[in-house]
Order: sequence, then structure tokens, then C-alpha cells
Amino acid sequence: MKHIVTAGLMTVSLSLGLAAFGSAQADEAMSNDAVKSRQMMMDGVGGAMGTLGCYMKGECELPDPVLRNLANGIAFAASIAPGKFETNTTDASVKTTAKDEIWTDWEDFSGRFPAMQQAAMKLAAAAGDKGAMGAAMGELGKSCKGCHDTYRAK
Repeated sequence: MKHIVTAGLMTVSLSLGLAAFGSAQADEAMSNDAVKSRQMMMDGVGGAMGTLGCYMKGECELPDPVLRNLANGIAFAASIAPGKFETNTTDASVKTTAKDEIWTDWEDFSGRFPAMQQAAMKLAAAAGDKGAMGAAMGELGKSCKGCHDTYRAK
């Protein structure tokens, strides 16, 4: 009887341990997916900014609709960005440049995206007018830099 109870306790203990391990793996996978998803979004923003910069420097020509779409894409990313960062991924195993301060100062961090969105919308509205676009790009760049300086590890 003693052996049956011992075996039963060991089985329960092992099952609970495996369940906790499986849960930890599921949490890590979810965190890793969250990191990858927001990295793709931010890579898209970076690509759009780079392409707009190419146009602004006169290194490439782009039609107004493309300029508008690039800027509107950035505005859209800004509108969904807080949701992409909601999951606290400080324990993710995927390499990320997101600082822990994102989640410890969530109100400030998430509150920065409306300004980014507005600046991108101004840029979209100015498509084709390099003077107006320059001012809007400057505003958008400040928004990006301010957040990166505070919440992105180098």
C-alpha cells in the first residue's frame, strides 16, 4: 500500500511539474510570437521611413499615391502599436531591443503613439509637396526618436 501511495504521489508531482513546464513553454512561445509580430511591424515602419527619406533627399522619385500610402502605413502602424506591445515580453527568449521600461511606464509609452499617428497623417496629406513634407517628416522623426531614445536598447 505504501508503494502505491508513493507511486501515486510521484505521478501527481511529475504531472504537475510537466504541466507547469508546458505552461512556461506556452508563455514563452506567446512572448516570442509577440516580439516577432511587433518587430515585423516596426521593420515596416523603418522601411517606409527609409523610402520616404530617399524621396526627400532626391535619391529616388516616387508618385504622390505611393508617398501617401507609405505615410498612411506608418499612421496605421502607430494606431495598432500599443496592442502589439501589450504583452510584456521581458522574459522572451527572442532577441529584442524593447526595454523593460515599456511596461513599467506603460502610460507614457503607449501615450506616444497618437502623436506619431498624427505626424504620419500630416505627412500623407502633404504628399508631393516637399516643403510641407519636410516639416511633417521632421515631426514624425522626432516622435520616433523620442520613443527610441527612451524605450529602445541600442
